[in-house]
Order: sequence, then structure tokens, then C-alpha cells
Amino acid sequence: MARSCNRELAVNTGLFALSSFGSKLISFFLLPLYTALLSTEDYGTVDLVSSTVSLLVPLLTLNIQDAVLRFGLGKDAEPEEILSVGLRVVAAGTCVLCAGVALLLTVGLSPFEGFYCAFLVIMFVLSSLSNVLTMYVKSRGHVRSLVVSGIGNTLVMSISAILLLVVVKVGVLGYMASLILGNLFAVGYLIVAGEAWRGVSAKARAGLIRSMVVLSAPLVANSLAWWVNDVSDRYVVTFICGATANGIYAVAYKIPSILSTLQTIFYNAWAISAVKEFDPEDREGFLGQMYELYSGAMAVACSGIIILDVPLAALLYSSDFFAAWQYVPLLLVGSYLNGLALFEGCLFTAARNTKAVSWTTIVGACSSIFTCVVLCLAIGPLGGAVATVVGYVVTWTARTLTMTREVAQLKVSWRTEVATLIVLLVQAIVALQWGLQLAQVPLLLAVVFLRRKQLGGMAGLVKAKVWKKAANSDSSL
Repeated sequence: MARSCNRELAVNTGLFALSSFGSKLISFFLLPLYTALLSTEDYGTVDLVSSTVSLLVPLLTLNIQDAVLRFGLGKDAEPEEILSVGLRVVAAGTCVLCAGVALLLTVGLSPFEGFYCAFLVIMFVLSSLSNVLTMYVKSRGHVRSLVVSGIGNTLVMSISAILLLVVVKVGVLGYMASLILGNLFAVGYLIVAGEAWRGVSAKARAGLIRSMVVLSAPLVANSLAWWVNDVSDRYVVTFICGATANGIYAVAYKIPSILSTLQTIFYNAWAISAVKEFDPEDREGFLGQMYELYSGAMAVACSGIIILDVPLAALLYSSDFFAAWQYVPLLLVGSYLNGLALFEGCLFTAARNTKAVSWTTIVGACSSIFTCVVLCLAIGPLGGAVATVVGYVVTWTARTLTMTREVAQLKVSWRTEVATLIVLLVQAIVALQWGLQLAQVPLLLAVVFLRRKQLGGMAGLVKAKVWKKAANSDSSL
């Protein structure tokens, strides 16, 4: 049983790795282009609009994509009927958004100029459709289609960005157009791959709509609170320190995106396995084993990237953006904690305990926003990075305590988890001082020592795979 669980998780993880690494690698190398050709203010404004989209999507779609995945994997209804519910909710949310934007523009209260508002609406539609279609395709087991859509999105976005920014030279408009074109390709491909037109024509029972909304609606509060944890610091930085400061602060997130990419690879596969293999008592130890392997790998990766912070900043950021290096270490620790909380959130969703997912995130969000305002007033944008860590520490702590009491008894060494976090926090503080990269090496070694069991397990797994392939090659000769 455990072996088959590991096999499915490994296959899905490998496919998502192909998609995420290919996509992020291309985007990563485009970052110097963006920081060279866009002003800090333009980059900061587009980031703010994108952050607004990430707020509106869960709010206006009721996080219906989570219900599409959960009900699709649970076989509670026909796939086309489940998709139909998701598409109807997206259509309703789009109508509400268009009415709201039109009203704000009419009365002159829109915080963005007209072309930014158009960008906001288009990205809302594409992001909402992408969420629903992704979960629908995932629930049907078509993981390879997700890989193609992800890589295709990045390729289309990258090629169009180079043409529009370097050849046509239309500046921030070209940057926004490239984002739209990439997402448009992804949605179009998923529509074809998932045969989404079947969902458009399918009828949806009132009982199914009600059941799906009952599952997903509590997660709206979770998504909004998660948005506060993950994005609100950029709004606070903008309002207190200005759009230029936010442009620098926003680009600092690009290095932590290396870690978040690794997390996304596993998370996409884990969201499926968590539902299929959920066991509140963790009798076979599968859930606990996966948690420790995931946590250990992410901790070592986080520590290693912190050491490389300044060299990566010198490589990726132009002179106006280079100051972003000082925000990266704390944002990396926040990203690490974010990944752990997301892992646990999958278990809450598998147990259909979505209310606990929401309140644990809300507690962290309240801590984050309060800390962010106070510290940004006191120490500037660095306060946003500190607040991000505080919010995720509170969220992870609340969620871990709730999970062990109410959701699942994972066989995990929590002392090791806490010790790892303490070492990473110490390293992040040391990394704030220029020129102390070598002083971080003992802290990296401490993380490796704490997670030696998980690293040894992963090394043994890789070795077994190599030996198996070698044996198969010999037998075929």
C-alpha cells in the first residue's frame, strides 16, 4: 500500500517538476530583462495590480476550484457536472467584477488608470478559469496536460515579452500583454485537453452546487487571510514607503520563488495523494514520512539559497533593484513556513475540515498585517519581510497544533522541526549583514545535521532507482 502511494506521488511529482522547473527557469532568466527595461515604479504598479487579482479571485469565485478537485477525486458527481458548477461561479464572479470596476471608473474612485483596470479584469478571468480547469484536469488524472499548459504558458509569455519589450519597445504595456498572452495559451490548452465545452453544456443539480459551495466557501476566508500573509505587505510598503520602494521589495520575491517552485512541484502532486491516502491515524506512517521528507528537503534548500542571496541578486537585479537582496533571507524563511502550512492544509481539506484551515490562516494574517504596519513605519520595507515571517510562524504553529489534535496523528519529530526553524531564523538574521556569507556555512551544516535522516532516505531512494535501472539494462543485454 505505502509503496504504491509513494510510486504515484513520485510519478506526479516528477511530471510537475518538469513543468515547474522548465517554466521557472525561463522566467528566472528573464528577470534581468524586466529589471533593466522597466522602472521600479512601473514594475511595482503591475505587481500591485497582480496582487489585487490574487485577492479578488478567491473572493469572487468562492474558491470553487478546491471543490472541483475534492468532488472530482471523490466521484461525488459526473465530471462534466462538477466542471459546470465551477464555470458558472467564475462567470458570476466576472459579472460582479465588471460591474464594480465600471462603477469605480464612473465615479472617479478607481485606484488604477484605465489600462491597468482592463489588465486587472482580463487577468481575473484568465486566472479564475485556469484555477478551475487545472483542478478539473488534475481530478481526472491528466497530469501531463498540466505540464504542457505550464511550459506553454511560460514560452508564450517569454517570447512575447522579448518581442514587445526589446523589439517593439512598448514598455510596461508590453509586459502586461505578455502576461495575458501566456495565461491565454494555458487556458486555451486546458479547455481543449479537458474538453471543457462538455462542462459548459452540462446541467448542474442545485444540491451539488450547494454542496460544493459549502465545501469551498469557508476556504475564502483562508485565501483572503493567506493573501494578507503573502501579499498585503506590498500594499503596506506602497502606501507607507511609495511605489518605487514596492518595486524593489516586490522583485525581492523572485529569489524566494526558487524555493516556492520546489514546493509547488511537490504540493501539486501531494494535493492528489493527500485526498486518496488520507488516514487520520497514519497507521502506515505514510503521511508523517512525507511530511519529514518534504520539510527536510525544503529546509536544506532554504538554507542553501540564503547563502547564495547576494551573488544571485548581483546576477539577476539591475543597479536600481539590487537593494532587494536585504529582504530575501527573511522572505525565504517565510516561504519555507508557507510550504509546511500548505502541506498541512491538504490534510485538512482531505478531512473536509475547511473551517480549521480558514481560522488558522486568519490568526496568522492578523499577526502579519499588524506587525507589517508597525514595522514599516519604524524600519521601512524590511519591516514587511519581518512581518511575513511572523505571520507564517503563527499560521504554521496554529495549524500544526490543530492538525495533531483534530485531523491526523502524523508520526513526526516535532522537536526536529522546531530546531530546524530556529537555525533558519538565526541564519536569516546573520544574512542581513553584508559580507557574512561564510559565517552562514556552519548554520547550513547544522540544518543538514538535523535533517540527516531524511537526506539519507532520499539518497537511498535515488541509489535504489539507479541500481534498478542498471540491473534492467544488464538483463536486456
